[in-house]
Amino acid sequence: MDDNRLQQLQLWLQQVFGSQPFTLVSLPGDASARQYHRLQLLDAGEQPPEHYMVMDSADEQDAMQQFIAVAKLMSPAVNVPKLIAQDLAQGFLVLQDFGSIEFAYLLTDARAEQIDEYYQLAMQTLIQLQQVPVEVAKNQYQLPDYDTALLDREMDLFSDWFIPYIGLTLDKALWDTLKLALIKDILAQPQVIVHRDYHSRNLMQDQADPAKLGIIDFQDAVVGAYSYDLVSLVRDAYVEWPETQITQWIHDFWQRQQQAQLVTAPSAKQFENDVNVMGVQRHLKVLGIFIRLYERDGKSRYLADIPKVMTDLIFELEWLGAHGTDDIKRAVLPFNTWLVDSVLPAYQSRFAQQYI
Repeated sequence: MDDNRLQQLQLWLQQVFGSQPFTLVSLPGDASARQYHRLQLLDAGEQPPEHYMVMDSADEQDAMQQFIAVAKLMSPAVNVPKLIAQDLAQGFLVLQDFGSIEFAYLLTDARAEQIDEYYQLAMQTLIQLQQVPVEVAKNQYQLPDYDTALLDREMDLFSDWFIPYIGLTLDKALWDTLKLALIKDILAQPQVIVHRDYHSRNLMQDQADPAKLGIIDFQDAVVGAYSYDLVSLVRDAYVEWPETQITQWIHDFWQRQQQAQLVTAPSAKQFENDVNVMGVQRHLKVLGIFIRLYERDGKSRYLADIPKVMTDLIFELEWLGAHGTDDIKRAVLPFNTWLVDSVLPAYQSRFAQQYI
């Protein structure tokens, strides 16, 4: 953050909080252009000091407006940060601070039963989000659809960034066939509000109520497939679990959907199919995003997470090749052959020294 921008922010915060002195600590950047700071008021007297999060989104005013709109949409159902103050013209927000304990941290060294409890809480929170009416999201908050164009554009991050990075070219017919089959299946799935990044780094233990999860980084929400956020959670790029455990969580979530009277698949097996189809789309996208973050934005730390994402993609493709519908199998099996014969050797050669 340059000195002029910092001074601009400090002047605005002085207007917001009057004469109260405060400290401002910048937090490490994430995969976005936004900057976050933790603000602490200093004259609390006998009370514990008040903490807030400050969002600086100078070049993302549209995203900031979307953040505010989606927060209003989600707040009756799930725990999103309360908005304390805003200046859209300058690109500043002051928000409730959930604290610094991420869901990922809760899982560290936790016992198996504790891990399951945390995931059950995350899944129940997701059920609450999926109960928000789609019509409200579209008509009152103009949430866009997770449509063909967006699904296709996201998968092309794989062909545009990941494939060139490992020194290959992609057979267009093979690629288009896979994408068309996945998109057709995904668009047929029940539609809900989709967070789009519902994973262990975007869920927080709320310091005000540790029994609740605070949800952050939700401004890219859309109306889309009911399987997307679950696959983000259980096949997270940053946390690894045995597939037997993931299958159990998928089945648990399907039962929770039924109990909440949400529209869902007729069987747990069908829901597992839908999750794996959606997972292929997401993991193709993430492989491309992580390379783009490195090559375009200079953020090399995401390269270390690529092997986990590749492992998830391979599992999902193999599952669909064995258990998917005939249409999915016709698209997946040739792509799988090419992946095994061409992509994996090139990928392993490129990543072997550091990450595999």
